[in-house]
Amino acid sequence: MHPESRNSTIPFPVQKSDSSVFQGKLQQSLKMQEQVDQAPLSKQIEVAKEKAKLLYDEIINVKRHTQDTNLQRVSANVLTIPRDSWKLRLYNTLRGHQNKVAKLCWNAESTKILSASQDGYMIIWDAITGFKKQAIQLDNTWVLTCSMSPNENLVASAGLDNNCTIYKIKSDTSNNPVQMRQQQQFRSNIFPLQTGFSQSVQSIFKSHTAYISECEFIGNNSIVTASGDMTCMLWDITKGFKSRDFIDHVGDVLCLTVFPPNILSDNLFISGSSDGYAKVWDLRSQTPTQSFSISNSDVNCVRVFPDGNTFAVGSDDGQIRLIDLRSDCEVAHYSLISEIRNMQGLNETGMGSQLLSPATPFERKTYSLGNSYTMLTPSSAPINATLASSDGLSISSRNSTLENSGVFSLDFGKSGRLLYSCYSDYGCVVWDTLKNEIIGTLGNEHLNKINKVAVSPDGVALATGSWDATVKVWSV
Repeated sequence: MHPESRNSTIPFPVQKSDSSVFQGKLQQSLKMQEQVDQAPLSKQIEVAKEKAKLLYDEIINVKRHTQDTNLQRVSANVLTIPRDSWKLRLYNTLRGHQNKVAKLCWNAESTKILSASQDGYMIIWDAITGFKKQAIQLDNTWVLTCSMSPNENLVASAGLDNNCTIYKIKSDTSNNPVQMRQQQQFRSNIFPLQTGFSQSVQSIFKSHTAYISECEFIGNNSIVTASGDMTCMLWDITKGFKSRDFIDHVGDVLCLTVFPPNILSDNLFISGSSDGYAKVWDLRSQTPTQSFSISNSDVNCVRVFPDGNTFAVGSDDGQIRLIDLRSDCEVAHYSLISEIRNMQGLNETGMGSQLLSPATPFERKTYSLGNSYTMLTPSSAPINATLASSDGLSISSRNSTLENSGVFSLDFGKSGRLLYSCYSDYGCVVWDTLKNEIIGTLGNEHLNKINKVAVSPDGVALATGSWDATVKVWSV
């Protein structure tokens, strides 16, 4: 074959030095394979792995030559958002849970919030009035996630019992808030409320062999779950059984998110795992359509950009990465520690101000962030006296998990210009996605760690969930 025709199969230009090195390694590998054709099977497998690694490295090398810019460079001429212009005001505080809020989500009309707490209850709130519209007792108090169907007829919960439970919710035809007359009304799967509503279990899905970390409705008749058994599963709610498995991760699947409504016919979702990978799945395909190596640490949260062409992932190393599906690569990188160091440098020269202050009232304590920088961070927060005396619930302690700078939750603003992210000791940090800058923090009013953030679909409000057992609603 003529050399030019052989090289024409490579779609992108590759440096000659890189190509020659690869060709040399490949020829060496081929010679080795010829020598071991009659060798034991284990030797043949070893040679095949070496060839696959060489080919994978060449693919990465070709991709690297196409990644000639990033989001920050191409938006250099875009005006910076003034740091005082983004601020949201506290609109309402939703009180009713007795333990840390595990998950919260909005309905499609941005009028209701569903929250799940480790007190063993899910509550549907009126986001405007702050009233409890409905309450659901959970069979398992160790709930980790919840979700609401688009038509609001169903809600789901899942957690450490390895099950995903679907509850049927009757339509809300009253403006009266829920007020339980007796505590024992919470002690059955179907219980009447003052307004006459009731909740009942419609389905319980039990195929997972480990905890369920996340669940999301795909339309009104299907739900997808992520589990510590390294799989995701799609369930048909109307038929009451599993439709299929999604198997490709080699670690606990810690998060997933579905694409925005009306994008690609609700056939796509993204999963993140402790193996450091994020994978894009198509319900019509048996294997992931795209796979991205994110980090050497756990991938804790993932969120799709509003237009569906990009997604953000947050990991245990404190990094947020913006991945573009069309170019198949990372286009932006947000590091809290790097930004703190940059602002510290500005402060030392008198050119900046201290933007990142601890997120709660606190007693100051010094924690080391890296080898060359220390930052005053909160060590404890004043705890509500009632909560602190309730049999030592975990909400009365800030130190029941490892103190790190990992990202716990993510969400985009309506336009995607703002990115909200939750950290252990800095509350909810607000990023300018284009300029790669922190423009503020949110949630000082919470008395404990903020572990969940969710922006309403209409973009007018934002909700934060905390270990202090409250949900706070913020508005423009």
